[in-house]
Amino acid sequence: MGPSADAALLAQGFCAERIEAPFPIWLVATGRPPCTAILDTLSVAEHERAARFVHDPLRRRYQTAHGALRTVVEAVSGVGARRQTYLPGIFGKPILQEAPDVHCSISYSGEFALVALAIGVEIGVDLERVRPIDGSVQLASMYYTDEEMAQLAGQSAEVTDHAFLTVWVRKEACSKALGKGLSIPPASFECGVGCGARDVLIENQIVESNVLDPKGGLLASWAWKGRLEK
Repeated sequence: MGPSADAALLAQGFCAERIEAPFPIWLVATGRPPCTAILDTLSVAEHERAARFVHDPLRRRYQTAHGALRTVVEAVSGVGARRQTYLPGIFGKPILQEAPDVHCSISYSGEFALVALAIGVEIGVDLERVRPIDGSVQLASMYYTDEEMAQLAGQSAEVTDHAFLTVWVRKEACSKALGKGLSIPPASFECGVGCGARDVLIENQIVESNVLDPKGGLLASWAWKGRLEK
């Protein structure tokens, strides 16, 4: 799976590097526009979505991420990049109609995107550039557990934003892995603060997850569904 997908990305001019995970994840730089051949693989809906971005860097980031996803999915599944059809599932998570067993996830932040896929298992990824978070205390009171807020309260001012975002990215990735998104209240499950591997219990399911900082100030989280909790 991996080498052929890596080679396909390189052949199409993507600047991508692997993120350590139990399934393939690429951190893709989006600072330059994708080539015409990649743009031609995007669907009408994707072109329309890209056109709605006012700022060029955001449009370019979206096009690059979706082009990269189509490239690796073709390498793994054999479904041509132009032929791939993604339709939303019950909770809005896109499903590849030609190969429903191929599960994908994308996230964006700054000039980077995370692109991931796995066969036969639900996954989720999230990416956040570390930056000052306005209203972090209020956000934490809305979306974090009491224990998570207590852990954040013990952090020094210099690392508060980084610590806050380690919780945020893990919650996002875990929710995506279950395929239910915002239908699961973020404060209903405990993620803890900080980077590293961790099992998270959500709605009687174990979600395996990790938070990494591959660029120093760019937090990447992955998650996938584990065993049912007895």
